[in-house]
Amino acid sequence: MNIVDIFERFAADFELTAQDDDWSRLAKYLAEDATYLNVGGPDPKCEGREAILDYLKQDFANNDRRFDSRTVVALTPPTAAGNRLSRQWRCTYTLAGAPDLVVEGEARYVFAGDLIKEIEEVFSADTLQKFAAWMQEYGDRLRP
Repeated sequence: MNIVDIFERFAADFELTAQDDDWSRLAKYLAEDATYLNVGGPDPKCEGREAILDYLKQDFANNDRRFDSRTVVALTPPTAAGNRLSRQWRCTYTLAGAPDLVVEGEARYVFAGDLIKEIEEVFSADTLQKFAAWMQEYGDRLRP
């Protein structure tokens, strides 16, 4: 199986996990010593499969689940070169009584065989500013 196919399965399973909160589903995609980094963002670097899964679960609970809805779309198809893959994405969050919060970025992956060894999330240049401004204005309306 090639890395694009693996990534597509990972992305589909991520969306299932977003619905049912079963983060263990994603373990089979990550190398035991995988790393996760939110480049330029406030999030820490996570090292190790379990630390990444714990971080993603907590981050999702603290952010995504507090909105009414979340819709992720691919802006580009996954592009693979050797053991590296990237894809640009857009995520739209909705909350009653507030304008949509739209964030964009690029996800970059490094594979070791059939497993994801590294994940980097890179937000677009103005996304962090838009996010901060939206939170300042409407963040108190989010579900606890």
